[in-house]
Amino acid sequence: MQKRVATLCFALLLACSSWSAAAPAAETAAAEQASPLPRTRARIAAGGEVTVVLYGDSISEVGRSPRWHGGAGSSEANWGGQLVRLLADTHPNARFKAVHFAIGGQNTYEGLGRLDGLEPLAPDLVLVAFGANDCCHHFLEPAETELALESLAKEIRKRFGADVIVVGTGGDNPREPFFRHLPETLAAQRRAADAAGVPFVDVRQPLLAATESGVKWADFHCGPANCHPNDAGHRVWAEAAFIRIQESLQDISSTGASTP
Repeated sequence: MQKRVATLCFALLLACSSWSAAAPAAETAAAEQASPLPRTRARIAAGGEVTVVLYGDSISEVGRSPRWHGGAGSSEANWGGQLVRLLADTHPNARFKAVHFAIGGQNTYEGLGRLDGLEPLAPDLVLVAFGANDCCHHFLEPAETELALESLAKEIRKRFGADVIVVGTGGDNPREPFFRHLPETLAAQRRAADAAGVPFVDVRQPLLAATESGVKWADFHCGPANCHPNDAGHRVWAEAAFIRIQESLQDISSTGASTP
């Protein structure tokens, strides 16, 4: 009975809302909240600047050393720089800025420890891209990665109001492996994104496709046994992230955006 009454009340509420002069604004607000990336969606629709923060390890690290760009030849060729260009080309009425909040050698737990440093950056969209060091340098068990990553995603949204996307690690060359528990870590990253209610970017599969399962690994990385992408590899990362963002923003009619 209570369920039937609640259903009837909800239907009446919807009917009444159609008579309100504020209905268009209410519908817009509801659509923004329903989006996986409501802040980014609103900023693009308003033609504002979108601050895209890459929160991760050495693959996303730019600016801490004049000669290191995550394995790319320049800061513009890093996946952050390539990503904001793809977004700007697709949403020309908005402006996009890449900010690199990344430190080489860090695992997900260490990244969680510097969460406070995100506040001065005033992020709109944060791409959390850890995982490589969880598997090969500062080891974490997959369950530990999952807990730290879920906490990061939830706290970023709660404390800073920013949108969050979890980016899975690209991993190592399957023909010259040196990562530990990579499949389990990738699964943990995906579960963390699901638990936090944020999108997940699978970089591993596009890299395997591009490198023909490792046969051409050195064409996309700094060496056959190196996990750092070169310019071509960073392009794969950027395109994977771009496609996932577009999937979350495909209903923004004001920009004419569509999923590639």
